[in-house]
Amino acid sequence: MKALRIAALGVALVVGSSVTASAQGGGMGGRGGRGTMLMIGIDSTLSPDQKAKVAEVMAKYAPEQQVIRDMMATDREGAMKKRMELSGKMNPEIRAILSAAQQAVFDKNMEEMAKRMSMPRPAPPTS
Repeated sequence: MKALRIAALGVALVVGSSVTASAQGGGMGGRGGRGTMLMIGIDSTLSPDQKAKVAEVMAKYAPEQQVIRDMMATDREGAMKKRMELSGKMNPEIRAILSAAQQAVFDKNMEEMAKRMSMPRPAPPTS
């Protein structure tokens, strides 16, 4: 269960970045949306129709993403929690757009992302 939450957080972080780029005019063809799909390993396999549908999902949640980004300055922990919750809503919608083969890649990459995120990180230097 923890791995799924971590994976959801990872995708939320990536999707949040893409929503920002989309809101700035990047759209699915811009850096943001493409970056999201590259992160989950399916960008080159998405049809134009799938790209449009993923863009719709991301646009649907853009206002919530903006609230989360605004929270980051004052309540990072709360923002991360909300980002995980939002990811829990977005991921199934994005996954439903994918073909069975794309879903397999998506699932595998999400699992790998969860493993990477759960690895201990070195403490920052104290100077």
